[in-house]
Amino acid sequence: MLKECSRWSGKSTFLVFAAILQINLTHPYAAVFWDESLNGDLSNSRSSPSPFTLENGVNSLSGSLDGTTDPQDWITLTVPVGFQLSSLTLVSYTSTDAQGFTGVQSGSVFVGNPQTASPYLGYAHFGKGAQNGSLPTANLIGVDILPIMGNTSAAPGSQGFTPPLAAGDYAFLIQQTGASTSYQFDYGVTSVPEPSSQAAIAILCAAAYLLKRRLSRNSQHT
Repeated sequence: MLKECSRWSGKSTFLVFAAILQINLTHPYAAVFWDESLNGDLSNSRSSPSPFTLENGVNSLSGSLDGTTDPQDWITLTVPVGFQLSSLTLVSYTSTDAQGFTGVQSGSVFVGNPQTASPYLGYAHFGKGAQNGSLPTANLIGVDILPIMGNTSAAPGSQGFTPPLAAGDYAFLIQQTGASTSYQFDYGVTSVPEPSSQAAIAILCAAAYLLKRRLSRNSQHT
């Protein structure tokens, strides 16, 4: 550790900056990337979903569906390199229908029949009375449904996955074939844990260097 810190000796400004940067990068923020009531209807086509690039933090989507006139919303979410999709939380759900449906496939467009399970990486029903495979019927408002989507017991016939989802493009279907429904999903993005220990070493060295300066100053005034 002392040998590592010696490499940074005399660079207190850089080290303090590195420490502040590290803290800021791990402090996510929230952003609404689409609200259908303000921004218009999302795509109804699996071959050309509405594209969005997610940001670090909470990415909110608000939409509405109707089984007769507008049963599907299609979106492609891009998770940037260095980040991962860690959660998908149902924030709100208003409908006389107990549940809707959402599913995900890797790629920028959806390939295959969306009415069958096998093309999906994972899927889930969402709502106030959602039934997912072997799981009991549940009110999923406020629940992260990403683990449900990846669980093949809850999403039988799907390919399955273990959250988080890595950087890349993902085509999502949000569907309601019954009553008019409004919804909000929060897509939680986090940074991929740093495989190198250099950032941690820099922060520790910064703290050690500043402590050394403080102790030196104190000794000069005693």
